[in-house]
Amino acid sequence: MATKALTCGNADCNLASDRKCVEGYEIDECPHAGRISIDDIPEAEEPDTVVTQPEPTIALASGEALDRYTASILQRRLVSRSIGLIGPNDSGKTSLIAGVYDLLQEGAVSGAAFAGSSTLIGFEKVCHLARAASRSAVPHTERTSRGSDATFFHLDLYQEGLGLTSLFIGDRSGEDYLAATDQISQADQFFEIRRADCITLLVNGAQLADSGLRHEVKAATPQIVDALVEARSIREGCRLAIVLTKKDSVVASRYADRVQKDFDGLVKSISESHGAYLGEVKPFVVAASPKDCENVARGEGVGDLLLFWLHASLPPVALGDGADRGFERMIDILIEKGTEN
Repeated sequence: MATKALTCGNADCNLASDRKCVEGYEIDECPHAGRISIDDIPEAEEPDTVVTQPEPTIALASGEALDRYTASILQRRLVSRSIGLIGPNDSGKTSLIAGVYDLLQEGAVSGAAFAGSSTLIGFEKVCHLARAASRSAVPHTERTSRGSDATFFHLDLYQEGLGLTSLFIGDRSGEDYLAATDQISQADQFFEIRRADCITLLVNGAQLADSGLRHEVKAATPQIVDALVEARSIREGCRLAIVLTKKDSVVASRYADRVQKDFDGLVKSISESHGAYLGEVKPFVVAASPKDCENVARGEGVGDLLLFWLHASLPPVALGDGADRGFERMIDILIEKGTEN
């Protein structure tokens, strides 16, 4: 009968060879006898694993409206124009953005053809509620949220003889711009206005046709420009488009002539106040997304505005001593008055 091999958990004990406990215990009493030394435990072999390299992928843009940093990167690719849209609440900023995109789906607009966009998802979102697919009874566009950072919608447009131009249209809540008229420091956050080649001021035609709202529109609209110029958010030499929106509502109103007269007065007032500071002031009348297309064609006037956006800005003209600079900063006027006294 074979003798069972003795083992000991103490690595210094030779129990297996001399059958004696190194600590002097009887074999039956030794607490380590019969245990396997840690040195005798074989190391586990790790199974062979095959490392699979991930398949190469391509990072795709989300297609949503761009933040300021992404827009800056794209603006360096091609000749670009940056547009700042400003106006009181419900003046038609989002409708104008959607209207430009929708018109380009049907072909070139005033010689400018769609050549690409990195914000297709964003465009589709703002257009959806104005389309039959939304099943809305009345065409509608979402309002931009108050307090949110401005975003940019991007279009690459091709013009015969001029090639490709990238257009970046800034979008921010009208309430934020209106707040700057009460607290001018609010204008510091309007980075989309400071970088704009063209500012587009929207005047709500439907509200101007409303006897109860027209005076508020006439008061608030120029105040926004006053505040942004005073804060130097609008840079010197920047071009200004003043746009009467919702032409369908104006045409349908019995006060259409009065609306046009009020609008002409706004354009004249702003031109007289800021014409020397701005590069160019030009009026437009548009029906970007009309609710009633019987008397006004969809997109009427948008083509002319698009060409104005794509036009290169002229360098600011240096004014000589004594030249009338038009509107001055209120703080400068107060300082001058204080010095005189």
